[in-house]
Amino acid sequence: MKVRFFFVIAAIIFLFIGVELFYNFLPITFERTDQVMGTTVRIKVRGPASPYLTKRAIYEIKRLEKIFSSFRKDSEISLINSLAGKAPLQVSLDTFKVLKMAVEVNRLSKGAFDVTLGHARDLELNEKLRKVYLKRKGVKIDLGGIGKGYAVELSRQFLMRKGVKSAIIDMHSSIAVIGGPWRVGVIDPRNRKPEARSQRTEERNQKLLGVVSLNDGEALSTSGQYEQPGHIIDPRTGSTAVKCLSVTIVGKNAGFVDALSTAVFVLGPMEGMKLVQSLPSMEALVVDKQGRTLKSKGLGLL
Repeated sequence: MKVRFFFVIAAIIFLFIGVELFYNFLPITFERTDQVMGTTVRIKVRGPASPYLTKRAIYEIKRLEKIFSSFRKDSEISLINSLAGKAPLQVSLDTFKVLKMAVEVNRLSKGAFDVTLGHARDLELNEKLRKVYLKRKGVKIDLGGIGKGYAVELSRQFLMRKGVKSAIIDMHSSIAVIGGPWRVGVIDPRNRKPEARSQRTEERNQKLLGVVSLNDGEALSTSGQYEQPGHIIDPRTGSTAVKCLSVTIVGKNAGFVDALSTAVFVLGPMEGMKLVQSLPSMEALVVDKQGRTLKSKGLGLL
């Protein structure tokens, strides 16, 4: 009787845990690549799934690009900017959510991350009416430091709702996974070549700082100046951020992680690490301007 009971329990455990492990060892079933938000997105799925799902997941990212891009005159962000100092704008739920997240990272980083480039006090969010208002004319919002991560996160959530058990959404500097482990190589910035890549990093024979093993629900973001020198600005001073060569953050929400990696890059290794350590379920790998590496205790590198 005890033996039979053991096998019943084992079967139940397999149903809840073993199935997940099974998917993690399957070969890639579907892979789709596209151009969006000024970069390449690649989605890989393991296990049974419709090719249509990867197409729809990328569509979610393209949909967000249409409302987030400050280069499109008809985007919600451009409309908010055009109404600066004039009137508030009622926006979509995604625009409101990403701005609310940006405000939170701005608060946590004491201004080191700022989608208004130093004018955070002029950004007013009305949650009840879902309206956004820039109180001064000339102030603009740019979601470059958070938009890709938010889009990757939304794409992941879409695939999860559709029952996908194992997948990776890779937009180079922003990556999120379902299931796992998924191995992600972090490029050594001292090598001055493109940033974090998924498993195909090894195919390019680039020098790595290490390989991070991402598990179910985790996300990774890398910020660096080596690919586009001068594009990360300290919003508190208006000058180029120079304290780091690269910052890689691992956490649970790709949008938050994207913004946090930018904030830590601006803050520098010491202040940045203090911020990461104050937040739950966040890990960091930082290369300072002298090329020295700092790693949080919980981040395992392969």
